[in-house]
Amino acid sequence: MVLRTIRTVGMEYLSTELNNSRMLGFLQNPHFSEEEKQWAKDGYGILNQHIGSYINIDEDVTVETFDKIEPLPKSIGVLVDSSNGSTAEQFLLAAKQSKKVKLFGQTTAGVLDISNMYQTDSPSGTFTLYYSLTKSLRIPHMAIDGVGIQPDYYIDGELPLYQWTSYTQKILEGM
Repeated sequence: MVLRTIRTVGMEYLSTELNNSRMLGFLQNPHFSEEEKQWAKDGYGILNQHIGSYINIDEDVTVETFDKIEPLPKSIGVLVDSSNGSTAEQFLLAAKQSKKVKLFGQTTAGVLDISNMYQTDSPSGTFTLYYSLTKSLRIPHMAIDGVGIQPDYYIDGELPLYQWTSYTQKILEGM
């Protein structure tokens, strides 16, 4: 039996009092499971021990194993362009690990390496600062920021956006 896996590279959190307080907010979130709340509580404790440093509170790499490969669909095309960024790029990195998946279109935004947005208001309340809390363990060896994820099949600007789906379908049906 052939096992298929998806490998996801982790990230490090910048530990500051303000950044770490985000974890306490998770404890109050009614949509978080008890397991997720425990992760936030444990993470908060670890981060507070390392103020001023980048800290990995999870595994460096997680591996999800699938013991069954469904016969259908036989091939999957995902349309991408510069509007795809952040979490969408994380999805694409996972999807590309399947032999069935091909990316069609143009390079993604390239905004994944520094991620997990957070916000804080200025003391006057006039301004809100939005900033990222984490950096990927993929960098510098597989940086996405400023580069993006390249499609398997480039679609040039001469093909109108409304034709991308039919173009992709024709290629997939020929595989």
